[in-house]
Amino acid sequence: MHFASTLAWAYPADKVVLLAKQSGLSGLEVWADHVWYYETDPKKIREANQDDSLNLTMHAASWDLNICSLEKEIRESSVRQIQHSIKLADEIGADSITFHPGRLTLPQIKQELYEGLMMESIFTLLETAKRYKKSLSMELMEVKPKEFVTSPNTLNRLISSFLPELKTTFDVAHISEDIPQHAFAQLINVDKIHISDNSVSQLHIPLGTGILDSKMLEEFLSISYLPVVVEGFDVSKSLNWWNQNLHYLNSLEKIKGVHQ
Repeated sequence: MHFASTLAWAYPADKVVLLAKQSGLSGLEVWADHVWYYETDPKKIREANQDDSLNLTMHAASWDLNICSLEKEIRESSVRQIQHSIKLADEIGADSITFHPGRLTLPQIKQELYEGLMMESIFTLLETAKRYKKSLSMELMEVKPKEFVTSPNTLNRLISSFLPELKTTFDVAHISEDIPQHAFAQLINVDKIHISDNSVSQLHIPLGTGILDSKMLEEFLSISYLPVVVEGFDVSKSLNWWNQNLHYLNSLEKIKGVHQ
């Protein structure tokens, strides 16, 4: 099981690597923003995982970015930030990088224009990923204003020109207009799963504390052929969300042990 580094935002990423090891996790998805926020030397992250016991993946910069913005400077700056994320992934030893698709600047303008701009951005990003021999994965987003890559059909269509190089990231918590298992079955070329619980007003809360079906969560958590990353953002030094998720996962293991 992988955790997102942002579940321990109060600590620098190299310390979170050590925490993940102590917690018995198999992997950690390091957020580029997390590394940059603390100005952590990537060498420290490498050193913390020098035995390669953790599988490191990366979540590219995404805050305030839009790779299909109508504003050229914003669009190009967004691409550069993701390119920096790819370079950072190489420096810390992460092979797969998840990034967010673009979103609408103005909903009144036809979606086809945004899709064309995004295709240009994706092409540039894939060229960078090839230079570093890394794998790029575009995430299926949640339904909210200005997001338009919110259905498997849309994401599949957008990546079809870039197969098999471009992968997809499926986020269980992003599915609100379909059954998550149905959406997952429709999405092509998945290389990573993000998982968390939801409340009525908030996405990405600790597992078992929200409204998502427990059997559905357990089904995704049992997948072993893809990295499954438990997500969330917690600024507490007491690691409340980290520990809540660990407790939930350990409880599942105990239940399995009883029934075996």
